[in-house]
Formats: sequence, C-alpha cells, structure tokens
Amino acid sequence: MEHPLDRIPELAGIASYRDAARVGYSVDDNVRRLVRFHWMERRLMAIMVAHITGEPVWEVKCALALHQWQCAEHVDALRRRISEMRSPAPRLDVAPENDSTGSALALFLDELLRSRNTAERLVGLYGVAMPALIAAYKVHVANTNPLVDYPTRRLLQRAIPDLEEAVEWGDRALAAIVGHDADAAAIGTGWERHLRACLAAAGGVSGADTIGASLPPDSLRSREPFAPTFHPARDERFRGRYNFEFPPHVVYSMPGVPADERNLALLCKRTLEMDVPEMMASFMTERANEPWEFQYDYSRQLWDEARHAMMGSVALEARGVDWRRDVPLNVSFALRLNLHATAIERQIMLYAIEQSLMPGETGKRFEYETARAAGDELSAHFHDYDWADEVLHAQIGRRMLKREGISSQDAQDRARGIHERTWAALDAYKSLEEQHDWWPAFVRSVLRKPTAVNADGRPELNIFSE
Repeated sequence: MEHPLDRIPELAGIASYRDAARVGYSVDDNVRRLVRFHWMERRLMAIMVAHITGEPVWEVKCALALHQWQCAEHVDALRRRISEMRSPAPRLDVAPENDSTGSALALFLDELLRSRNTAERLVGLYGVAMPALIAAYKVHVANTNPLVDYPTRRLLQRAIPDLEEAVEWGDRALAAIVGHDADAAAIGTGWERHLRACLAAAGGVSGADTIGASLPPDSLRSREPFAPTFHPARDERFRGRYNFEFPPHVVYSMPGVPADERNLALLCKRTLEMDVPEMMASFMTERANEPWEFQYDYSRQLWDEARHAMMGSVALEARGVDWRRDVPLNVSFALRLNLHATAIERQIMLYAIEQSLMPGETGKRFEYETARAAGDELSAHFHDYDWADEVLHAQIGRRMLKREGISSQDAQDRARGIHERTWAALDAYKSLEEQHDWWPAFVRSVLRKPTAVNADGRPELNIFSE
C-alpha cells in the first residue's frame, strides 16, 4: 500500500528512480567530452574577441562582445567541473590531448577564426559552430546519468539558452546582411559548406559523430598565419571616423555649462566608449597565452565597456537623435593604442584611465550627479550602473598588472608618457577626414538652444578619457 509520503517527488525532483537507474557516460568518457566542449567554447570566445575591432557593423560588435563573455562564463564552469572529476585534471589550455580527433577539432576552429567578412563570421559562429554546440550539449544532457552527473547536466542546461538566444540573433542578423548585400548569401553558403566539412572530419563537437573525410590541404585557410585587424572599423552609416574633434570629452565637466548640456556630452562619451572594447580586444588577442584568469576577467570588462556604449546609444535613441550620423564616433583611442603601443602599454593605459575615474569630484560619482542635476532619469540610471562597473574594472586592472610586477603608481606614472606618444601619433590620420567642431550645431539640434561653451575658452582635448 502506498504511503502518502511516497507521493513526494523522489530524488529532489531531478529524476525518477527509473531514469536515475540507467547507466550513462563513464567519468573518463564524460571528461573527454567536456574537454572538447571546453576547448570549443574557449576558442569561440577568443575568435569573437579577435574580430571585434575589425568588424564594421556596430550591432555585430555588440553581439560579439556579449557572446564572447557568455562563452567565458561557460568555459569557467566547465573548467571547474573537469577539475572536480579527475586529479590531476587534463591540460585545459591546449587542444584536447589523447583524443583521436582533437587536432581535427582544433583545425575546424582555426578555419573558423579566418572568417574574412561579416557574412562569413555570422555563418561560421551562429550558423555552424553554436548550433553544433547546442546539439552536442543536448545529447550529453539526455545521455548522462541525471543523478550521478547532475552538476554537468546543470551547467550544460544553463549554457543552452545562452547559445540558443545567440543563434536566434545570428539568424536575424544574417538575414539583414543578405538583404543589404546580394553577394553575402553566396559567400556564406560556400563558407558554411567548408566549415561543416571541417567539423565532420572531427567527428562533430563531441567527437562521437560519424567522421567525415579529411579536407584537401589546399582548401584550408589555416595554412597561412592569422593576422587580426586591429584598425577599428565602422560601417557606412557612421560619419566622422577620423574626426578627432570630440568636445564632449571636456564639456561634461566644464564649470558654468548647464547640467543639461553637460549630460548630453556624457551620453555622447558613453556611446563613443565602443573604442574601449575595440582596444581591449587587441591586447587580449595578442596575449592569448596568458593564464585563464587573465582572459576571464578581461572578458567581463570588455562586455561591460561595450554595454556602456550601448547605454549611450539607447539614451540618444530615446531622444530621437540619429547618433550614427550626428555624433562623430571616432576611432582615435583604439587606433592610437592598437597601432602605436605594446599590449602591456594598452593594459597600463586602460588601468590608469579607470583609476582617473575614481575621484568623486571629477569621476563616476560626478557623472552620475550631473545626470541627476539635468533631471534625466534614464541617464542617471545608466550612469549609476556605469559607476558600479568601473569600480570592478579598476580592481581587475590592478590585479592583472600586479601579476606583471607593475604597481598602481608605476602604471599611472608610465601612462602619461604612453598617452602623449600615442596622442601625437594621431597626426598621421587627421588628413583622412575634415577636423571640425560639430558640437554647437549638435547642441542646437538636440537641446533647441545655443551651446554655452565658448570654443576659444574650451580646455585642450588632449586628456585621459574613455
């Protein structure tokens, strides 16, 4: 006779007794698959980072910034799980070892890295790699024992929605690209066919699929070294890429300027902040062999910085501003540092700028209070969170530079020389576009009044700034 308490769902609700009684993957087989999942996610993260700077389409930059961080979160969870299951843990900073098709999986990822344009990037990441990863995760969840391997099932089940949302975004983005460029469909189809053949040669993501034929060497782009593009790109909707006149850098803090105009300057500065992930992507790519903690922490900061740029664009959109056309979102910050400073110098500059934003009188507290004084509730909300993020970023920078033996004071001392040298390097690019002061016309258009800033009395634009 059934006891009333027998109706309570068994096994904490994660499975029935019957489902939990089946034999799933052994620990060895489980770890082998997880190592491949880990390598796939880690390389996808690095591939997206490597393409952020040279990707011209703003919306794709935003997505790459988000999805690389989501992959980093998945990687971190997989690393912990693998380390829990075997001691010593297998090496996780190299392609899967002691795996008959591990090198073929690495080859697929090397080919994916060499996507040459937006259409190929979208097809490769969102049309081939991520759908294959989703399918592999779902097979793993279905086949591993739901009780003994609950930690693995949980982390994969949490990763699947991230990947599915990314794929849905990628489908819509690719449709827009194809609608804009008639050649994109053919380009994408050929690249998709090639990548699917590469993945089949690896036995799929898990290595358990039917192995396809190996590819002829002359069809492989990875025969040649990969040369990332660190010259920041913008698509044709944007104006002023090389117009380095950006008055908001000083207007936001000028005494005597009304709060509404200073707040408008802040919104322009936030939108310009895409140049920070464009710079970070370069040193993360050049220092890809640094320990995982380096990539993980900076992955989060890169996403935050892109999110700040998105906050600015949202606030300007809410005002009806055509920010792509009317705000010259120049590339000066990433351009001068990516092409005229070393990777460690870029890190130093990033940290020094974050530190400069900490004082309450001029930093993030001041920006938040400026938005409040302007009566702009949305801007204040955004700057409240921007302030919170920058506290974390300063901690990340301090921690990462300490690994290099560089103290906070040393970094700030060295940053001034790096700034001056790279600022001077911008002179070589000024002839590419007219240098003009767009601020007075912009203020009149948005605020319906003349600017309160006298251009002759405006401070020099050569300042530390995001």
